[in-house]
Amino acid sequence: MSFRTNTGVPLPQGVSEDPLTHYTRVFTRFLQLVFASFEKGEYQWSEDENHSDIIIQDQGTVNREAVERRPAIIVARGPVSFANIGLDQFKKFDFSEGKRTHTDLMGGNISYNCLAKEGLEAQKIAWVSAYATRALKRSLMRAGVHRVGEEIQIGAESPPGSIVQPDTEEVTMVSVNVPFHAQQTWSVEPIDKILLKGIDIAINSKLNYPDIGAKKIRSPGIYGKVLSYTKLITLNSGVRVRLYQTPTSRK
Repeated sequence: MSFRTNTGVPLPQGVSEDPLTHYTRVFTRFLQLVFASFEKGEYQWSEDENHSDIIIQDQGTVNREAVERRPAIIVARGPVSFANIGLDQFKKFDFSEGKRTHTDLMGGNISYNCLAKEGLEAQKIAWVSAYATRALKRSLMRAGVHRVGEEIQIGAESPPGSIVQPDTEEVTMVSVNVPFHAQQTWSVEPIDKILLKGIDIAINSKLNYPDIGAKKIRSPGIYGKVLSYTKLITLNSGVRVRLYQTPTSRK
């Protein structure tokens, strides 16, 4: 048995630190609350797995025997891209704090992978999930998700033998694709901070023969003295702007 070793302080979680995980959890929790309102025996979801009629979780492995006993919905995130709205995605500049703020829209999609032993059952669960997302989209919008529930696509049933191979007790999957947008905002401060003041470089030049047995030649020199050059060079990034007086106008 293997255990995960903690290598440091856990990273903070949230929409600012990890928006991809945050929005995946939002859609997963949304489906859990929707199916939790159903009656017992009608795909009711419960936090207690022993009393739940359906499995709803984020992307991960699901035991085939568990899917044969009860259906499941696996929430998976698809590709995400930025819209690049505006020039440099610039929003505002705060002169008092020296802070520059940018904002942009992030577009992606979430997939509801509905698994069941029968194709009609998987199709019914997919339709309920898509309909709830469209009808209750304002609940998702309050969680920071924009333009959701408008271009939902419900896929066809998976071909026989494509989920579990080889197996006579086939599991059928119907996927629901839910596009969404989310706003991403970031700031840079302070903008006038000097990150690099100078670079010191030591240069040493001399004749060297790395190969064994190489034919030696006379070292470069002047008046019989071998040249060996060593000097310290300092590169300063400071820029001085000289002030000039305004020239007088000619009559």
